[in-house]
Amino acid sequence: MLEILHTPLLTKSMKMMMYRAVFLLFTAPWCVGRMRHSRNQRSCYDDIVELTEEDRLIHKKLKQYEYRGTLSRPVEKFTDIIKIEFGLQLIQIIDLDEKEQVLTLNVWVDHKWHDKYLTWNVSEYKGVTELHLPPSKIWTPDIKLYNYADKRISEYRDALSIVQHTGDITWLPQAVFRSQCNIDVGTFPFDKQTCTLKFGSWTYNGNQLDLQFKSGQANFTLADYTESNVWEIIEAPAVRHEMTYVCCDYPFIDLTFTLVIRRRATFYANILILPCVLLTSLTLVLFWIPPESPAKMMLGMSIFMAFFVLMLLFEANLPPAAVRVPILGTYYCLNMVLITLSSFLNVFVVNMTFFGARAPVPYALKRIMFTWVARMFCMENLVLPFMNDGEMACSSKPHFMGVNSENKWSNDWRGSNECLLTVQKDITDNSSQLAQIHAKVAEIRNFLKLYKERLEEKDRKEKVTREWKALALVFDRIFFIIYLTTIVVSLSIVIVFIFSS
Repeated sequence: MLEILHTPLLTKSMKMMMYRAVFLLFTAPWCVGRMRHSRNQRSCYDDIVELTEEDRLIHKKLKQYEYRGTLSRPVEKFTDIIKIEFGLQLIQIIDLDEKEQVLTLNVWVDHKWHDKYLTWNVSEYKGVTELHLPPSKIWTPDIKLYNYADKRISEYRDALSIVQHTGDITWLPQAVFRSQCNIDVGTFPFDKQTCTLKFGSWTYNGNQLDLQFKSGQANFTLADYTESNVWEIIEAPAVRHEMTYVCCDYPFIDLTFTLVIRRRATFYANILILPCVLLTSLTLVLFWIPPESPAKMMLGMSIFMAFFVLMLLFEANLPPAAVRVPILGTYYCLNMVLITLSSFLNVFVVNMTFFGARAPVPYALKRIMFTWVARMFCMENLVLPFMNDGEMACSSKPHFMGVNSENKWSNDWRGSNECLLTVQKDITDNSSQLAQIHAKVAEIRNFLKLYKERLEEKDRKEKVTREWKALALVFDRIFFIIYLTTIVVSLSIVIVFIFSS
């Protein structure tokens, strides 16, 4: 056979025909075997699988849709408007990202429309009234979330559509929507946020697709809603709009669902607001501790460190905000300034207390603080001994060495000198005993004079020291009143501002 094929007498076309004949000769038995095997297999499947009326109906409808395609609207004429009913069932508020300004919701998206190509006679299919078809095999409306903020390709989970024999289709997929939301945390943690989800057809205008609320319910459906631990729903309305955009001359229909939520502030009030108020109020105790007590400075530093730890906790729970600082953050900054400033004020008071007799109290300062300020704060008994009028009215005559009488030791010692001179004239100058007595008396006189000067200097220094201490106590009272007023006013302003907003 091979020798015949290679003979030069055969033409090229004859050689090709002979090659084909040889190929068929060797492959014919194998082809016949495969055909017998496939025929036997089909007959086996035909015996095992029996198609139901639902199977036949699904195959028929999907075959029809495969022929007509899923791109065009299921209407008789191009000018007809297909009506789509749309609704949202809120299941859970997953997250509200203040930094990214994104709201994440778990919802069920309810679609309903009529498809004229998916109708059948129930009697012809033994009572089959509905079918469950994949939405990718039939036409579905292109309803999109306009203000989406999602990196995922698809928002919907796979779910079959329910087709009634009348052509009414219900499609209820589960979806996780991430939408843009303008967030204002100015009143954190008592803030209230308003977020919207805008749905509409991306390509069909209002003359082709009429979008309506499902069953006329213009709001979120909350029947299956799971309560959030962070947010509380205040309102959940929805509005239908017809808008004309820059791209097109014809209107587009959209359904805007609004979700008004308020933060649950109990947790933040217990861990952020209450400790802040208590620590700031504790600074008032610093102005009641005596200046000479070491606890005055130690307690101030302890309060500062505790508030610093509280600031770190506040920073960890504070939502980031670039547009406006939360009013609670401003309140924290004010309290931080007050606590820091209280340490400086306490150092000032302690230094004034131990200033001592290095210099007398300036007359103008003494006059203002002791005469006016002390009287205003009901501290007259403290400063009365240091006022000139008070000394004349209240102080008794000076007592020295337990003698209660006239001033026995006059500042003028000339009287004593004159008496001694008179005695000396009457006594003989040559008496040695009298000379010794005279010397002893002179020593006693000098000692008493020096002792009196020391007592007067000591009394003067003690008086100046007491004046500085009294002045420090007056300043303590002034700082206490200022701090008390600042704490009450700032807290009242914050509360009024937060609840009014």
